[in-house]
Amino acid sequence: MSALSRFYPRGPYNFRDHIQPLPADGSIPGMPDWRWIHTPGHTPGHVALYRESDHTLIAGDAFVTTKQESAIAALTQRPEIHGPPAYFTPDWVSARRSVEQLAALEPLRVATGHGPPLEGEEMLQGLRRLARDFDRVAVPRRGRYVGQPARADERGVVALPPAVPDPLPRMLLGLGVALLAGALLRRSIRGS
Repeated sequence: MSALSRFYPRGPYNFRDHIQPLPADGSIPGMPDWRWIHTPGHTPGHVALYRESDHTLIAGDAFVTTKQESAIAALTQRPEIHGPPAYFTPDWVSARRSVEQLAALEPLRVATGHGPPLEGEEMLQGLRRLARDFDRVAVPRRGRYVGQPARADERGVVALPPAVPDPLPRMLLGLGVALLAGALLRRSIRGS
């Protein structure tokens, strides 16, 4: 997924004429039983929605219920509590705090931005495990935002950590060398 991210849209969309700020008290206009919770990490302004009466959580991408970094898991939608999509999470420290905050709600059912809705004790145990072991199971070993987050304010992104080397040229070079070596080996075998 990370290698494909170069093809994702680069610029933001301007939704200014279609959005309104959420009330500071956590309420959601038109949804009287729900409240919003600021859950930054995957994006700076990310929010989750929670209804306490039945412990239902709409987590967005604060965490997901299928591993987005696995093409097979993403295609099959294999249920699994997993951290936010690693290919686009610019603040891992905030992401961990957000998962801890959501796990503390002890939801009985969750819906996320990626993967099927889940409910029950197994889901809750998975969410608790994710919160407890977040740095080990969710944070990638390397990447642009692993050691230092992007910083944003109400204007948008204001600072980025240095870019990491693009792995694609190396991968293509390795593939080219392997193909060339195979062709040369094949030629030498035929010539013998």
